[in-house]
Amino acid sequence: MKKAHEIGFILWLVLLITFSLEALDVSAKKHNPIDVLADSIVRLTVGRARDSVGLADEYNAQLYIKGLVYVRKKNVFYHQIPGMFHVSKNGQRRFIIETINQVHYSSPDLFDQRTEAVLGTTNSFFEGDGRLSDLFHITPYHHMLMQDKLISPLSPNGDKYYIYMLDSVFYVGNIQHYKVAFKPRVVSYQLVEGYFIITNGAWSIREMCFEGRNEMLRFKNTMTMGRVGTETEMLPMKYNLEVYFHFMGNRIDATYTGLMTYHDIELKAPLLVSKELRRKGKEKYDLSRYYNLGSDDSAPTRDIKFFENHRPTPLTDDELDLYTDYINAQLDNQLDTVRQSKEKRSRFWGNVGDALVSRSRFYVKDVGNFRLSPLFNPQQIGYSHRNGISYKMDLRYTRRMVHDRVIEITPRLGYNFKHREFYWLVRGYFDYWPEKRASWNFEVGNGDKVYNNEVVKDIETIIGDKVDLSDVNLEYFNHTYFKLSHSWEVFNGFTLDLGLNLHHRAATGNRNENYNRTYNSFAPTMRLSYTPGQYYYMDGKRKVNLHSSYPTLIFEWEKGLGGILKNSTVYDRFEIDIQDDLPLGLQRTLFLRFGAGAFAYKDHLYFIDFERFRRHNLPMGWSDDIGGVFQLLNNDVYNSSTRYLRFHATYQVPFLIIPHVAKYLKYVMNERIYFNTVFLPHQKPFYEVGYGLGTHIFDFGLFMSFAQQKKSEFGFKITFELFNR
Repeated sequence: MKKAHEIGFILWLVLLITFSLEALDVSAKKHNPIDVLADSIVRLTVGRARDSVGLADEYNAQLYIKGLVYVRKKNVFYHQIPGMFHVSKNGQRRFIIETINQVHYSSPDLFDQRTEAVLGTTNSFFEGDGRLSDLFHITPYHHMLMQDKLISPLSPNGDKYYIYMLDSVFYVGNIQHYKVAFKPRVVSYQLVEGYFIITNGAWSIREMCFEGRNEMLRFKNTMTMGRVGTETEMLPMKYNLEVYFHFMGNRIDATYTGLMTYHDIELKAPLLVSKELRRKGKEKYDLSRYYNLGSDDSAPTRDIKFFENHRPTPLTDDELDLYTDYINAQLDNQLDTVRQSKEKRSRFWGNVGDALVSRSRFYVKDVGNFRLSPLFNPQQIGYSHRNGISYKMDLRYTRRMVHDRVIEITPRLGYNFKHREFYWLVRGYFDYWPEKRASWNFEVGNGDKVYNNEVVKDIETIIGDKVDLSDVNLEYFNHTYFKLSHSWEVFNGFTLDLGLNLHHRAATGNRNENYNRTYNSFAPTMRLSYTPGQYYYMDGKRKVNLHSSYPTLIFEWEKGLGGILKNSTVYDRFEIDIQDDLPLGLQRTLFLRFGAGAFAYKDHLYFIDFERFRRHNLPMGWSDDIGGVFQLLNNDVYNSSTRYLRFHATYQVPFLIIPHVAKYLKYVMNERIYFNTVFLPHQKPFYEVGYGLGTHIFDFGLFMSFAQQKKSEFGFKITFELFNR
């Protein structure tokens, strides 16, 4: 009881520190009259947006993008950077690329884009592979920028994150304009620095400039808005984008120009909610009309004449020279066989480098698509205090057929160096009725080493406050399984899975000859999953689920039947799992998970092997690869009881402690507070609290546990991301 009070005190202390530090963000402002005027101008602009006067509810547009890239410096690490585009060995350092895109926007912040045409002197770089799309999807008056990656300086409580300063006042004709600069109160990936030019009286933006960081890039984006009194008054008309990539001694600079041509603009009615929220009945959750562009599988055209007819602004002489030099270089390569041979070798080693550190994708006609994870990439490696270093890799095969049917097979391999265990599994499905998300699924692999319920009975009789399961000599069994199931979404958000699980378990040693050496199980299964309010869209005939404002509830039942296979085990396994993420505004999110499970039939021999309460050998992340699971729980505890009750909570916030104690750690994307607990019969509750950092390079978590032992335990977990956000 005393320890429970201590744990409660620690949790309250963590919460107190959390909210105290957040309160520091609202620091007292200097009563500078100029700053007060700047605040007033921003509030009037935010008020104009809040009233929805002039804001677009929906529109279609053509987006033309022209990019100029200059590779200033590259070294031996250039091709080892994941996703980097190839550069020829002929000395070419300057490139041009053009794209014409169709854009459909729907309030509040849904963008659907399809690339219609591509032309350039290289087939792959930044905009060509989609990494910059969000920088051309800006709604300045929304509380977030770049698809919820950045907190807008025009958010309703923006003064909590930004300082506003009146830079200047000037006139265009007889109309007064204000230039208001803004800068973040703390250094963070989620905040930007720049300025607005706001029209007096209209209180709308004529120009907005903001700069910050996005994954591998630094960027500066300057947007020119439409004229006052027109449909495009509050819409971006032109983007001037500067991008700087500096990493491991490589330096690439790029400039992009984006021109928007709007049509079918539908403005919001004042003081009314968006159309999406006014929709009733079944159509309320169907967002297909907002994703119709992405459903077009046609490849973009690469026709020069198409650009000559659709390019909204002519190329400069310097830009035309880039195309001319590229064409001449291509002709020279065809004539110069020596150089061509060198180019082949260059391309070969470039491809080898990509295969080592980046995902490889290739298509075989009449067979399908293959994707192989990199062989040597930190993304495949993880480390935790409890389980040491682990490595994993996977291959994915996908084939799309008529009527949007899909076959997918995914082998996955892994190895844990601390436990010296090799793990493997193969998953696959045949999605034969995509409208109803109906599919046949299979999975085969090896699982954790486990012990049976007879051992659990012994544990329950001897375990106490001072006994750790590591002190007990346990009889382990290797585990191989095969699962076959049929999945069907009966109605929107409600899925029924019926299947069959086959398990084979063989003893690892000769510790006790009274035991049989092998056991099997033949177990029908049922899984019910329900997510109320499930939003979705139709990609052709395929139903694609998106998000929901409600939690997901899962119920599983597995029944082992005796007398079918040799040494069959008889049991019933019941588990429930509830997961939810609660947005708390401006990138603050509370992730919650609750679970419970039980095995029945105490008079029969079976294996305590829960599906949802286990150490995952080949994990696939929850909110991250650290949250939603236990980091310091002893591996044997997972199989030590026929019942469990668990709870997980992760609070994620853009900045909490780091900006106040280390202002130069600007690469931290977010901070997290973890709380995990599990209750097991015959054992004291296990508690785990942690603090984590999320960056574009890695995720890190530091944990402390309070278990049945008297001493607390400390540990950490690290997973590598390498811009895989």
